[in-house]
Amino acid sequence: MTKQVKDLKILCIYPHFRKFLEGHTELDKHLKKYLVGNYTMPPSLALPIIAALTPEEIELKLVDDNIKEKIDYDEKADMVAISCFTPQAQRAYEIADEFRKRNTTVVLGGIHPSTAPNEALLHADAICVGEVEPVWNQILEDCASGNLKKIYKPDKIYDLASMPIPKRDIFKQDIYRWNAHLVLTNRGCSVRCGGCPIPEKEGTRVRLRPIDNIIEDIRSMPYKEFYFTDDTIMLPGKKYIKFILNLMERTRELDVSIFVASTMMMISEPEFYKKLHKGGVSSMYTIFGFDRISSKLLSPDCTPQEWQQGIDLVRMIEDAGIHFFASFGIGFDYQDERVFDTILKFTDDSGIDLAEFYIITPFPGTPLGIQMEKENRILHRNYNYWNHGNIVFKPQNFTEQELMDGFYHVWKSFYSDKEEEETLRSFTLKVQ
Repeated sequence: MTKQVKDLKILCIYPHFRKFLEGHTELDKHLKKYLVGNYTMPPSLALPIIAALTPEEIELKLVDDNIKEKIDYDEKADMVAISCFTPQAQRAYEIADEFRKRNTTVVLGGIHPSTAPNEALLHADAICVGEVEPVWNQILEDCASGNLKKIYKPDKIYDLASMPIPKRDIFKQDIYRWNAHLVLTNRGCSVRCGGCPIPEKEGTRVRLRPIDNIIEDIRSMPYKEFYFTDDTIMLPGKKYIKFILNLMERTRELDVSIFVASTMMMISEPEFYKKLHKGGVSSMYTIFGFDRISSKLLSPDCTPQEWQQGIDLVRMIEDAGIHFFASFGIGFDYQDERVFDTILKFTDDSGIDLAEFYIITPFPGTPLGIQMEKENRILHRNYNYWNHGNIVFKPQNFTEQELMDGFYHVWKSFYSDKEEEETLRSFTLKVQ
């Protein structure tokens, strides 16, 4: 390592973003009572991974804009590293521009810069497109020598066996309402769902993180609750089923509570979910709207057989002891005003007691975003509002007012008869 690199001072910034129900005063009482949509999620793994990759000799400091830590734009740093996803992009650009006014070098990375590189380059000296691990050392070397390139993009597939344990303690642990964190299990996805940027950023080849590595990661955390960040491991393929069941064999001895994510593209096998529960899985966050099964459920031409299959899957998961947390998307081109009552009927028929409802968002680089762009249906690019709680595109079968009214209707109607103790039974909360 050169002396120049050792002497670097890196300032990492986690930009603020609006929670998706922020500003919807009509739903305030639901936020206060149920906390749904108003919780503080653990931060992205991107900056803890960067911290773990950075040699200890380098001075690295984090500022978390989400807890209103003051950003000192006059602070002397050799490089400001900002990672962001789309709802953070507006704020990330503001921060980057302020530092660059003072001739401080800025590097942007994360999902948004990876899917909108030309836009991001307007606000940065360099950007990282895709995974950071293969290029971070080169970024440091080039920053130290004054030879920073405009774009850094890995030229080979990153082996997750080499992934370091994220340095999560760079974040202040006591500010999160849920005493939990994120754990990565794989990268890439072979299914190109309309609203997902993962295939664009991480590729369509699925790479599974070695189970020993995952267990080491879990053991390193002072938590009993955590989230698997990747819904790919719940796909109904033999490769994924074998992987997660092998992982559950290891986690069942750890006395943990695991939150997993999925779509409705899951296998219909009761024993599978019982094994997940024995391994510590307590909650299944399930996204509706993009995959072929849930889109059918929410469309006007769903058959009685398809409807019942959806109900049976929800009940199978609940019967295994796993709390089913549904996330329903509205505003799709295959939907019309009937979808709001369809969603409420499905939650009632299946006994779902924990749900959220989101407005689809045409994120850059996703099939939905590309489609909306081509059709000239993007209303604006104030990314502060690109957070699934606002309408940022022209709907096809609704007026904008009809879509927003329906959004409020499903939230209010669903929670009109719910008991908060039962709804939030799978979470340990520290209520503020």
